[in-house]
Amino acid sequence: MGFMNRSTVGVFWGLAFVALEAVQYVYFGSLFQRMSSFLFGFLVFGITTVAFVGWTAVKVRRQLKIAIANPATLIAVNVSATLAWAAYLTSVQLIEPAVAYTIGAGTMPITAHLAYRFGVREGEPMRNRAEALGNVILLCGIVYLVVVTISGWSGFVRGDAAVAAAGVLFAIADGALFTWMLIYCQRLDRVGVGAGAVFGLRFPLYVVAAGSVAALGLDRRDAIPFSDIVFIVLIGLILTIPPLFALQKAVAAVSTMTIGALTALGPFAIFGLQMIEGRVAYSLATLIGLVVYFAGAMLAALGAVKATVQSPIHVGSN
Repeated sequence: MGFMNRSTVGVFWGLAFVALEAVQYVYFGSLFQRMSSFLFGFLVFGITTVAFVGWTAVKVRRQLKIAIANPATLIAVNVSATLAWAAYLTSVQLIEPAVAYTIGAGTMPITAHLAYRFGVREGEPMRNRAEALGNVILLCGIVYLVVVTISGWSGFVRGDAAVAAAGVLFAIADGALFTWMLIYCQRLDRVGVGAGAVFGLRFPLYVVAAGSVAALGLDRRDAIPFSDIVFIVLIGLILTIPPLFALQKAVAAVSTMTIGALTALGPFAIFGLQMIEGRVAYSLATLIGLVVYFAGAMLAALGAVKATVQSPIHVGSN
């Protein structure tokens, strides 16, 4: 029963991550038209790293020692996290947030399955027919949205077809890299590094990289008042830490495939929020793609949740 409860709690944290990230995608898509994403990342994740690594050093220093004793995994977490966040922050600026999220999220369960095919321990097969069929439909939805975006039928593209194609590629890279980051995070979890420690330890490389790019003046925006920067960073911390911490808690309880399937449930929330926010025009073509995608994601998620809850021993062994 203990394993069963752990799986259920993991599913809850996964759903919390989806809801919180939907708000983040819409807000950040608008924000990065005004402020450099690299300066933002340096400030927000710098504060996050100091806070969580500092807390771990004071409360559970043994976990830091364990992480340092596994340098290959720790470096892999940082590299995959850095590249994933760079891809995410770029894609959400270039194309419609709902499309960027959908393509990135949909890439996750597909990447997890490909990892299984190539013999990666944390990868997983399609565990039942519902999950397999759902992911096929989900893939069809992604392909449709790629065509819609590059063809100029979506609600927003920050440029021409080439820019749209770049945004699509960054969204795909985001999903694939994020999945690999989860795999490496699970490896740290298995050797005894807690969720809070892993959360803080996966950002140092990104902080250094983002700070360097910001210092060089790349991705520069018009100057904004210092008070606005402080306000944006505070909001950024509120919109970044809770969903990522929820994700880290989910990683410690359920499989990568299940997390990927749950993450694929957010596009409609983002679509509705971006209509309210007003920066993105309404697009029927995008909505049709989301409907196809959502049908596949729901079927895949139901299959994944069923497999997770009914297979407690397998989840506990991760």
